[in-house]
Amino acid sequence: MRVFKVPFDIKREEKIFGGYLSLRQVTYLMLTTSTFSIIATPLIIYFKIAFITVISSFLLLCSFLKIGEQNFDKFFFYALKYLMRNKKFVYERC
Repeated sequence: MRVFKVPFDIKREEKIFGGYLSLRQVTYLMLTTSTFSIIATPLIIYFKIAFITVISSFLLLCSFLKIGEQNFDKFFFYALKYLMRNKKFVYERC
């Protein structure tokens, strides 16, 4: 029996939906559309519009924006981890 090496690319996501969107992108797009359910809440319309705009734009950035070769969601989580980590400050006198 012959054994063949199967080429695969670890650096890029696999485009499952129509050859254009990955599972991560579709998940963020579904979350973006679910933010429109806030319209049914009894809030002032300006708060609804502001909340939907902020959340939708953040989720769309997570879905499509790449900084260098890194997706925005990974970049954002790395930044959060950096900000929340314990920092060690050393005080030295000259």
